[in-house]
Amino acid sequence: MKGLKGATTNFERPRASTGRDFFCGITKHETGYIKLPNKKDDHYFYWFVESRSQPESDPLVLWLTGGPGCSSMMALLAENGPCHVQPDLSTRTNPHAWNGRANVIWLDQPTGVGYSYGPSTDYDSGELDVAENIYWFLQEFFKKHPDLVDRQFYVTGESYGGHYVPATASHILRANILRHSNSKTVHVNLAGIAVGNGLTDPAVQYQHSVDMAFNSYNVSLLDEQEIEDMRKAQPVCHELILRCQKERAACADAMEFCFGALEGPYYQSGRNPYDIREPCTEENVMNCFHFDHIDKYLNSPDVLAELGVDVHKSKPWRECDATVSAGFVYDDMVSSVNDVKLLLDAGVRVLIYAGDADLMCNWVGNQAWVMALDWSGKTEFSIAPNRPFVTSENQDAGRVRTFENLAFIRVFNSGHMVPMDQPAVSYNMITSFLHNEDF
Repeated sequence: MKGLKGATTNFERPRASTGRDFFCGITKHETGYIKLPNKKDDHYFYWFVESRSQPESDPLVLWLTGGPGCSSMMALLAENGPCHVQPDLSTRTNPHAWNGRANVIWLDQPTGVGYSYGPSTDYDSGELDVAENIYWFLQEFFKKHPDLVDRQFYVTGESYGGHYVPATASHILRANILRHSNSKTVHVNLAGIAVGNGLTDPAVQYQHSVDMAFNSYNVSLLDEQEIEDMRKAQPVCHELILRCQKERAACADAMEFCFGALEGPYYQSGRNPYDIREPCTEENVMNCFHFDHIDKYLNSPDVLAELGVDVHKSKPWRECDATVSAGFVYDDMVSSVNDVKLLLDAGVRVLIYAGDADLMCNWVGNQAWVMALDWSGKTEFSIAPNRPFVTSENQDAGRVRTFENLAFIRVFNSGHMVPMDQPAVSYNMITSFLHNEDF
């Protein structure tokens, strides 16, 4: 595979010195950096894996982990990638990887996340920055892989991906229209987006935070006083979020109040806010998951060398970067529904799914904003049956509602990260979506 000027790549056989079979022995993958042509010195790290099925014709998928400020390498190695890292730093093949019938890129972005690097003075502060930078990353990626240009292209992600994904896809849609005035850019064959447990319409979603106190798992999370206090806080939160849509300066206050009043009480419940089925008393909720082994793996010298990481310029790998996250303080409460509406009305396919044990971006709020979305198929979608989501293995895995190019799926027995909690269901869902097969 020929290299691209401005990018480094590493693939084929392992050079790891530990004796373990690097990346489960998978050879059809590529890692490296692409220097963003629209920025001064920003370098995005990516990990590209070919389809296990028909790489010459299967669609191309981009995965964006949320945060904001969290690395997509975590998803690759613990959720939907072809190789998962074990606590002893060994690896095992994931039979339910999303590259089963798709070519997939896992991307570390924005700058400063994971292995990606660039001047801290140039860090992003909103999804408009994110969307433009990803667009230019893709332009350079397609120069390197011209055989992928005509493939159906999907943008996917979770959590803050509810911002990233619609913004990126709508930017691509607009750029494709404007491309006629810039023949040097590549037309991106945008086919669809998929977002899991995303934050997309905070004004609607935060109104349903208290609903999880009455969950299908019969887990007691709040007392009566806490429920009453949250309900009193809802209209205040709603007004602050609406003000944020008009006044950027109001967004930080909206985030501070809404998060503290409508999510904060759950943090005192003794349960994992990303999965209420699990107990957790950690002060930092990110420690509710035990991913230390992935941190060790991605910072080990042999893995860094194998991946071609620029250890002199990138920071030590971390699951999430607090500095990057802090830059989005004025962006959290901004709605992305107009982007979703634009995509739907343009014929782009949209899948919104949510594990029903998550508190952070719960399924009730996600369903509510999808139902309220003002698009051309709103009425028909609202009266469409909410039917069982039955997998190819005949598992009743959730509930699905569809009309034309929009689908919403509630996934049973899953927290915030559906591909980790329900790998087979997740694979069945995404594969059906990518290949336009019935759910």
